[in-house]
Amino acid sequence: MKYINKIENYLKNSGGIITSAYCRENGIPTVYLTRLVKSGKLERVDTGIYVTENGDYDELYFFQYKYKNTIYSYETAMYLLGITDKIIQVKDVTVSASYKFNNQPTDIQVHYVKKDIFELGVENAKTMFGNPVRVYSYERIICDFILNKENMDPESYTKLLREYKNYKNKDIHNLYKIADKMDITDKVREIMEVIYE
Repeated sequence: MKYINKIENYLKNSGGIITSAYCRENGIPTVYLTRLVKSGKLERVDTGIYVTENGDYDELYFFQYKYKNTIYSYETAMYLLGITDKIIQVKDVTVSASYKFNNQPTDIQVHYVKKDIFELGVENAKTMFGNPVRVYSYERIICDFILNKENMDPESYTKLLREYKNYKNKDIHNLYKIADKMDITDKVREIMEVIYE
């Protein structure tokens, strides 16, 4: 019973979501998740992810839990960082160039980058349900947008650059550091000079 109690206590504070990984990390045999599914107290929504009947269906968290080597980027990262309130139709994710999806989901836009810049500018954010996900920083998003300007939505591109001036956590030093590693320092400097005129 103590394992069931541990699971139930955790569910009260987790938005009704629990994972097999959490159980393993905390010494709870995962067979108890199976028992709770059989008794109707939990539903298995994907491999290793379980929710209660009233639990939050946190799609962004579930996706990244399943595909751990993805980072939210572009407009999805803008949304998660609170830069835009535009509703996400398709999730933007970035992966290393060598990454291969097993059964790639249809509702994602995949961006492949070289391994040496894949982890550049990664930070943690929270979904609307309070669960942690990995996203690119504002500075990395700016560099990605500038590098791929011809493929970007013009409205989102303009908003991203304009809003940076007032972003409370902006880090110009880090912006140039990322730009340098992505080999676009001159382009970024030119655009920043226009914004800060």
